[in-house]
Amino acid sequence: MAFMYQVSTLQALAKGDFYSNATIAELLNHGDIGLGTFAAVDGEMVVLDGVCYRAKADGTVEIAAADAATPFASVTYLKKELTFDLGSTADMSGLLAKLDEACRTQGENNIYACRIDGRFSEVYARSEMKQHSEPYKTFAKVLETDQREFEFKNVSGSLVCVYFPQYMDGLNVAGWHVHFISDDRTMGGHVFNCSLEEGKAYMGKTEGFSFLIPQTSFFQKLTLTDVSKEEIESVEKAGNK
Repeated sequence: MAFMYQVSTLQALAKGDFYSNATIAELLNHGDIGLGTFAAVDGEMVVLDGVCYRAKADGTVEIAAADAATPFASVTYLKKELTFDLGSTADMSGLLAKLDEACRTQGENNIYACRIDGRFSEVYARSEMKQHSEPYKTFAKVLETDQREFEFKNVSGSLVCVYFPQYMDGLNVAGWHVHFISDDRTMGGHVFNCSLEEGKAYMGKTEGFSFLIPQTSFFQKLTLTDVSKEEIESVEKAGNK
């Protein structure tokens, strides 16, 4: 059975819990596809084909060390239950509409993982600079000063997409969360928008949800019930395009 395995909550990340909650080696014991971030929000995480990549603040990519750590991540084993061609899609909203339609046919209250391989005329993405001062700022404040945005043009690559249903909003982002990595594994980041020339989707649902509760003193003392919807959405929807 394929479960979605998650380290910590998006609420905690939004409030500045950027501490080490699991190593990359531990994370990869639970899945071969997924996304997240790294300790001190040192870049965006892309897990694909069982390899964990770090998309750095300049948009370049490196393989993450096994002993590197994550404060927040979601991974699963991709079950390619649905495979479909996407064709030309002008923007992110059009692309996600096609994925949403696939969700409706399978059940909107499931958790899904999806891989999209294709050729993109443009991918608009971001990553973040590593934080050095503690206590850490909230994630929204980090994005105000330390987010870096970039555009990749005429590039082949993969989108790693994770879907959580509305009733899990807060634990993760309700709806789709999307990261990108190029075929040559040199470029990547958290995706705001993209224009797909042609592509193919491989999508599967999970049978359950497995959750690592952080045992750090910081997490155990956090008040997580007062995180606003705007704070949660800032993690996913920052950017200008």
